[in-house]
Amino acid sequence: MSALLDQFGYHYPFASAANDTGIQLAACDRMDDSDGERSITAAKGLFLQSKLVYPRQTARMLRAVSRVVRTHYYDARPPQLDPIATASRNMLRFEGFSGCCGAYVRLDLDRAALNAEEIRFGTTNVDFNAEMIGHLDRIGRESDVSLDISPESIALEHGGKRVVEKKVSLPTRWMKGLCEVQVYQSRLQLAHRFSPGLIMPLLQQVGRSQKHPSYLTVTAGKPRLSPRATSGAIPVGGMQRLDTLRSILPLLREVHLYTDPDSGVHAWLGESEAIRYWLVLSPELHRGFSGEGQTLSTLATGDWEDRVTMLEDWLAGRSENSLNPSGPAETIDPAEIASTLGWSVADAQATLAALATCGLAGFDAATGYYFQRKLPIDLSRIEKDQPRLKHAARLVAEKAVRVTSDPVCDSVTAEVNSGDLTYFVRLKSTGDTCTCPWFSRHQGDRGPCKHVLAVRILTHREETPQ
Repeated sequence: MSALLDQFGYHYPFASAANDTGIQLAACDRMDDSDGERSITAAKGLFLQSKLVYPRQTARMLRAVSRVVRTHYYDARPPQLDPIATASRNMLRFEGFSGCCGAYVRLDLDRAALNAEEIRFGTTNVDFNAEMIGHLDRIGRESDVSLDISPESIALEHGGKRVVEKKVSLPTRWMKGLCEVQVYQSRLQLAHRFSPGLIMPLLQQVGRSQKHPSYLTVTAGKPRLSPRATSGAIPVGGMQRLDTLRSILPLLREVHLYTDPDSGVHAWLGESEAIRYWLVLSPELHRGFSGEGQTLSTLATGDWEDRVTMLEDWLAGRSENSLNPSGPAETIDPAEIASTLGWSVADAQATLAALATCGLAGFDAATGYYFQRKLPIDLSRIEKDQPRLKHAARLVAEKAVRVTSDPVCDSVTAEVNSGDLTYFVRLKSTGDTCTCPWFSRHQGDRGPCKHVLAVRILTHREETPQ
């Protein structure tokens, strides 16, 4: 990879081991070989060995994923080239971010798009280099295409040629982006459905207005862009990032628009036969998902430390209380977790947020459920990847926070000494405020400042029975 990456010191729930029947890799879920027999897929160390049912559509959409990952729409950072592939029993997903981390792309392949005897749970990420991209470009409607995925590689074979891409390190910025984007996706609501033929004129209009703020209006079912925020208009900043849809529009049956009016995050979903292409865009071209801070409040006040191992076991199907004794959970519902494990929903959400910081949890806005990736857990990275949380904890430890409000008030006021200055914080149900420059600049849109977090940590400790 062209960019310098942090190397993750991860641990897995069990060690890799060899026996008479083969090698069990820790990066895959544990295989049940109690009867002495294993599937061909497992014996080869794969979690997917499949023929593509829709080879042309899949190849074109994988190329679209690769195009997003190779593009930096705003800054000039070197792009990562590493789609993340996650297989579960009924789904295969490819995910990635643009070079600036302001566009998240995901390709979902349903079981019906894969001719495979078995799909096992696992995740890997590889570089899609020029050879793989050229191989994808040569796939046609009638091509016979084989796709094999293991913890260490992805292999694509057709026309007598096999191309293999090896696993690479997962970029730190992507780990942070995966944590943040799932929060935004959980807030998305379906706003409109369009036929693909209506999207091409919209893309042509984008090219003429990309330097101006954009709002999408729909008149008589037809979408149009406007530079003005009229009644009912949807803010759609940085619409030039939508150009990736241009190459796959002929393959799509319908295009859906999902929006979150509060944040300005919006998502475009292109549907084909058993295949879905997601493009989730940050509110503005210059904003990357990796720095949004949407999980900070939950991490600061959630009592998740003692629950992580239990939730990890439940998700992997190893828990005595698991509803999925046959293997890893296909979907994740915080309410179901709370009911099954005897937690509050808030505790389930906080613990899930902690695992999400390690990239474990994603969200599917179409189904309304979380899904999991097979990534190892390193909770020591939470403070490193969330510096505001680290600094807030330090302020509390240094006794730099003083609550000044009356306990019976419906809001909390506090003074926070930070450096040579004192900032005034107010916590309210309608929104927290702080007098620091960070809050003045972002008004809470990019998560809480360290001073607000410090007050929340302190008040939570005082309210929690010891």
